[in-house]
Amino acid sequence: MFTNPEKLPGQSRHSDARFWSRISAVAALTLLGACSSTDNKRLVTEEAMDKVVEQHQAQARAAKTVPAEVNSALLNNQSLTIGGLAKNSSERFDVSVRNVAAKDFFLGLVNGTGVNVVVHPDVNGAVTLDLKNVTVDDVLRVTRDIYGYEFKKERGIYTIYANAMRTQVFQINYLDVQRVGVSDTSVMIGRAQTSGNNSNSNSNSGGGNSGGNDNANLLGMIESAGQGENRSGGSALTPGSRVQTLNRTDFWSSLEKTVVSIIGGETEDRSVMVTPQAGMVVVKAMPHELSAVRDFLERSELSVKRQVILEAKILEVRLSEGFEAGVNWGAISGQITAAKNLRDGFSLNTDGGTPVDEFRDLEVTEVFPNADGTRGSISYGDRERIGGTVAGLIQVTDITKLLSLLETQGSVQVLSSPRVSTVNNQKAVIRVGSDEYFVTGISSNQTSNAATTTSTPNIELSSFFSGISLDVTPQISETGEVILHIHPVVSEVTDQQKVFTVGDQEFALPLALRGVRESDSIVKAANGQVIVLGGLMTESTNNVDGKRPLLGDIPGVNALFRTKNKRKSKTELVILLRPIVVDDKTWDAQLNEAQGSMQRMGDAYRSQ
Repeated sequence: MFTNPEKLPGQSRHSDARFWSRISAVAALTLLGACSSTDNKRLVTEEAMDKVVEQHQAQARAAKTVPAEVNSALLNNQSLTIGGLAKNSSERFDVSVRNVAAKDFFLGLVNGTGVNVVVHPDVNGAVTLDLKNVTVDDVLRVTRDIYGYEFKKERGIYTIYANAMRTQVFQINYLDVQRVGVSDTSVMIGRAQTSGNNSNSNSNSGGGNSGGNDNANLLGMIESAGQGENRSGGSALTPGSRVQTLNRTDFWSSLEKTVVSIIGGETEDRSVMVTPQAGMVVVKAMPHELSAVRDFLERSELSVKRQVILEAKILEVRLSEGFEAGVNWGAISGQITAAKNLRDGFSLNTDGGTPVDEFRDLEVTEVFPNADGTRGSISYGDRERIGGTVAGLIQVTDITKLLSLLETQGSVQVLSSPRVSTVNNQKAVIRVGSDEYFVTGISSNQTSNAATTTSTPNIELSSFFSGISLDVTPQISETGEVILHIHPVVSEVTDQQKVFTVGDQEFALPLALRGVRESDSIVKAANGQVIVLGGLMTESTNNVDGKRPLLGDIPGVNALFRTKNKRKSKTELVILLRPIVVDDKTWDAQLNEAQGSMQRMGDAYRSQ
């Protein structure tokens, strides 16, 4: 901008220096003045821009201002900390709050997440929690159980209700039925009554009954059996021994009474309405009472829906020589234990007895106990000892192998092999046989006129069951243990001719002669264990006729060449029952087992 001019004549070097110093000073002042003017204009613009920024930031801060209630809580050393919030209700996070308003807590719980929450206007109170690694559902369940804030999730939206009286509908899937079952086992001692011209003869033998009306009927049966009244010189029915078991189920009535008890009784504010046909229970109560009702109904529904498959085999063992005292269960348990030892790698000397190789998959979990309760033990082949009690538990993988062991002590005949499925505390009845009618009572009505007297007999007929019946009632625990009431009956009814004289008439009537083998017991077993009931023995005598060929057919002298022998035999009734608690895998296993059985039958048929 400025150049260095040529030096004028007469000028010294010092004057030149002073001149240029002055020029530089003026130039500097000029430049400073120009810069000052420019800075003044710039400061005005920056101030305007700063004001706009401050206004924008003030609006942003106002949008994020903490509510006064929360701010007050924070100033009072009370805090709300929610760390690592999840993007949905299934992810986990930590939550720590102290005396925070309930409405602000629920809204802040899902702030910045994809979870939707609606809070009822009446929600009030404060919440204090400190939870780690929880989900939204976990937090809401805790606040419901502790503070009574009920919640409902519907279409992805959580609705929070106030701690006040509410009405809730519960769905229960169960049959609208009432069932009553009666099992009667009795030994009666004689009944014969006579009164005037009437005569009555009744026959009553226990077993096989499953039915009834109510408790009064059961108590009436017991009372009538025990009165033992004498009427006109007759004798009444006297029980020698009797066991009656009543199983009564009225699910909906019992359910209603329990729910009413849980909410503290029905009042103007609280009420319970049960609709069995629709399978619904409507309850009006406080949230914590509704929570208790919900827990009870869920557990009840799970309990009544527990199911068990009962596999039974009713056997008749015709005892071989040397086993007349009954099946030696001690020897069988010894064989099973020996087979287990052989399977585990131990050597065994059977001394020429029955091989145990085929019983490798048998396993004993409880050997029949001794009289003092200690674990029983017996050496292999000791056939003189009676096998202790007539009931026990054996764990086997295949019942047919147990039948093979029984065949070492006699011939085994399978009378019945039923399988039935039933739910918790419900009686299941199996009957295989036939009903026959026999005369159980007879009386006469006399009609007199001036010339003659006419007697008209009245005959009473009753049905008698001949065959096999089994009724079982299970109680299934959460751990899979099963308590069973078992009542098996094996009966055989034959005709017996009896001659009666009524008035001046003589009658030959077919009456029932009934042979019964039955037991009534309550046992406990684990899932899959085989319950063994035995000791029901009978003795029969058979006539065996023999003759010499040709000579035994000559008239007059054939008796010399014929023989008549009486052969006695003993049979023992053995009942094997295995309960299988149903779960998700049970039916698959049952189907696979049935499929395998069909495959084996097909292979056997094709090999013929």
